[in-house]
Amino acid sequence: MASQTTTTDAITEAMKIIFSDPLITNIVEDSELLSIFQTDMNVNVDETTGGRFIEMAHYFQLPAGVGARAENEYIPEADDPVFKNSRLFLRKIQGTIEMTGDTMRRVTGDEGSFINYMERALPDLVTRLVNEIDRMYIGFGSGIKARAELTPVKLDPSTMDIQVNRSLGVDGFTDAFLQFLEGERIVFDSAADGQSIITGGGSQALQVTDIDEDTNTIQFTGVEALIDAVVAAGADIFLFPGDEAGTSTLTSGGVDREIAGLMAGADDGGIIATYNNISRSGPLSRLWKAIIIDGSDAVWGGQLTEELLSFADDEVAVKGAGRIDTIIASRSAARGYWQSLKGDRVFNDPRSFAGGRNGLSIILGDREVMLKVARKLPPEVVFALQSDTWRRLTLGTWDWDDRTGSIWNRVTDSIGRKDAFFATGNMYEQLFCIAPRKNVRIDNLDASF
Repeated sequence: MASQTTTTDAITEAMKIIFSDPLITNIVEDSELLSIFQTDMNVNVDETTGGRFIEMAHYFQLPAGVGARAENEYIPEADDPVFKNSRLFLRKIQGTIEMTGDTMRRVTGDEGSFINYMERALPDLVTRLVNEIDRMYIGFGSGIKARAELTPVKLDPSTMDIQVNRSLGVDGFTDAFLQFLEGERIVFDSAADGQSIITGGGSQALQVTDIDEDTNTIQFTGVEALIDAVVAAGADIFLFPGDEAGTSTLTSGGVDREIAGLMAGADDGGIIATYNNISRSGPLSRLWKAIIIDGSDAVWGGQLTEELLSFADDEVAVKGAGRIDTIIASRSAARGYWQSLKGDRVFNDPRSFAGGRNGLSIILGDREVMLKVARKLPPEVVFALQSDTWRRLTLGTWDWDDRTGSIWNRVTDSIGRKDAFFATGNMYEQLFCIAPRKNVRIDNLDASF
């Protein structure tokens, strides 16, 4: 009997079974925000069929026709209900891994060789994906990671420092360093829409090589001509994810490439004026606005306290008929909340006790709500959410692109084919709030706690 040669076609399906579900599982487990939405909040996941967009109808005004009348008087006149249609587009998130032909040949020693290689390669890919997904789930879809606070400083021909502020592009949000990861590539623009990316020497991206958390300074390396161009642009430039092949900024038509996260849904129009095709201004716009509370008001003093959270719960109950069941806070805000609780504790005959904190929560009416901590959340903001008003829209999970018969494709350039291979995966996702008025965002908390 003639022998048969095993080709990549023969193992394609096995590779998909092995690598597709574990990857998305790891993303969920490693991610703070995605884990909160999928596991803790049990937010509905609606899997779409991949259409061009998803349209939903929302009831903005009940039909009117109620009143008190005397005998034989005319009955109340009816008015039409008002519906508004939101329109949602899934966002595509991609990841690529690449290895040389020599590396591939070294790992193809047995039938488990691809698995062995992916066990080493996937954790790095998951780390990158989680870093971006967490940021997108907090942000509002613009792709902005931060803004330069001062004019960039050129250290040598290939190195530059930028001190950053405006985490996620929002004025007043600090700890912008949290949005960056060593090794990623960043592009720059003097405008927040990312339509005029700064270029120099045939390059548009620089690589992050170091992060100083204490000074919010990001160090970059790359082409000197590009560094010179960025320095010449001065302060107030915006930093976006991107490389030489593309960026995560808005498209030329002003459409988000990224997921529109909490800052988009839990907003009153101050950040996102039109949310998923519905304006947050004008008649009947009240229900499309989240409740925003200024935490720096003298009543609260910039600290997350029981009184502030109870006030937020009352506000959303009265103004939006909502019920808060999830609170997402930064570590700074959670620490401030814990400090506010310590004054209520009295130790009688304290011969032995343990310090510290664990499982912070608050009782709001008939329910106990836990505080969930998200590391990348700026310390100035806290979200108090009604989980059943949020939806995750997806198209499957993570899918390795195997349209060629294998997940591996040969690397080519303008000269020809190279002895190297790459694999690309895709996930389609969007986050959506169907009732913003039932959610609260607390701003301007003091980051010093």
